[in-house]
Amino acid sequence: MYIRSRASTTLFIIGVVGFSGAVTRAQSPAPSPGSTTSANSQQQADDQEKPKNYLERTFTISGQLRERWEDTSGSNFTLTPADSYVMSRIRLGLAYKPTSWLRVFSEAQDARVLFYEKTPSSSVDDPFDLRQLYVEAGALEGDGVKARVGRQELFIGSNRLICTCDWSNVTKTFDAARGTLTYSPFSLDLIAGNLVLADPARYDRDKPGEHFYVAYSSFKKLVPGASIEPYLMAKTQFSVKSKEGITGGADTLYAGGRIIGTTKGRLDYNFEGVREAGSYANESINAWGYAGGGGWAVAPSLWKLHISSDYIFASGSDGKEDDVHQQFDYLYGAQQPLNSLTGQFAWRNIEDWRAGADFSPLRKLTVKIDYRDYWLATVQDGLYNAGGTETVINAKAASNHVGEGVDSMFVFAINGKTSLGTGIGTLTPGAYLIESKKTTGFFYPFFYLLRSF
Repeated sequence: MYIRSRASTTLFIIGVVGFSGAVTRAQSPAPSPGSTTSANSQQQADDQEKPKNYLERTFTISGQLRERWEDTSGSNFTLTPADSYVMSRIRLGLAYKPTSWLRVFSEAQDARVLFYEKTPSSSVDDPFDLRQLYVEAGALEGDGVKARVGRQELFIGSNRLICTCDWSNVTKTFDAARGTLTYSPFSLDLIAGNLVLADPARYDRDKPGEHFYVAYSSFKKLVPGASIEPYLMAKTQFSVKSKEGITGGADTLYAGGRIIGTTKGRLDYNFEGVREAGSYANESINAWGYAGGGGWAVAPSLWKLHISSDYIFASGSDGKEDDVHQQFDYLYGAQQPLNSLTGQFAWRNIEDWRAGADFSPLRKLTVKIDYRDYWLATVQDGLYNAGGTETVINAKAASNHVGEGVDSMFVFAINGKTSLGTGIGTLTPGAYLIESKKTTGFFYPFFYLLRSF
């Protein structure tokens, strides 16, 4: 089996450091001959000043290092191994911006996991690979039109349907063409692309036979203090299997909208609804999902305390062979923090009620604590983990109550580029898991260090 070693990462780092050295050398004037005149010395300094200024103006080096320890205990209803392990991720990027309207960006990533009890999945382990490479042109800042083409991150709206996200060790990227029109207070994004599949054994490539399309708009002044965001999306798939076991293509249409805003008295609110239609092999699609909630900033002087609550729903399959596909497809949405600070479940066949608070007892410390209660939309469908994989199925269960738990997260910002975080995610089994003989519950402590440069 072909495995890319850490040596690849080392070579990449050496290359970036070498390039940085070239920039530094360009900044230092070479020694002038002892017999040169002052005018000649000044001319030589001016000649060397030009490449230095050009490199400083046009090239930018960036990077990120993240180390995270996790210990998932009692997780017999998920696919996560019950062990203690460390996830390591290094990113190095290089941007070239010769003019105000043109930019090229490339980024490499090395993501690995240590002390795993079994062969790690591609969501946590993907050795040295090209993560991003794109060209963008146009109005890169402010109002106007711009386009970006190539391998890139995507964060769309609430991130519930399309999101690169950052909780998993590898994260999603997309080979896409994106056009953006911004004319304050209106914006429109048009996107066509493919999901990139992480592959630990070779360089990442597009998911075969699958494409998606997005038209996402935002109106910021139709309602005072609010942003109204209607959208249309579509996904095509080459091969899927219906409830009857028939294989065929799928064309899914997503019509939805989102509103998010604030009112007097430090209140905030949000709502998003999505209706799905189209064809799924021999079935017609009839699925839907929604999410809504609100919050209150209690007082700016009281630890910046903000309390909030929300409810999330996504339809599931009824199991009947009736040529109707009811299972909600959350496209390439967020794994975290949609259903949990620690990302336990997907937005599929789920009902989730959350109540929680976030606050800052110290200037550099942010605390988030949430209580959550999970139910299945229908027991004829299963329970899906954050990656969209079915982990529990019990169509004969008398209860649809999955369980409840408390999640906590503490983030300390050492400075603008370095932070430490820790937290615990829990789940106490409900009647559905108990009936399915998944009684151990879930306990998930973690600790991470994040450094950007």
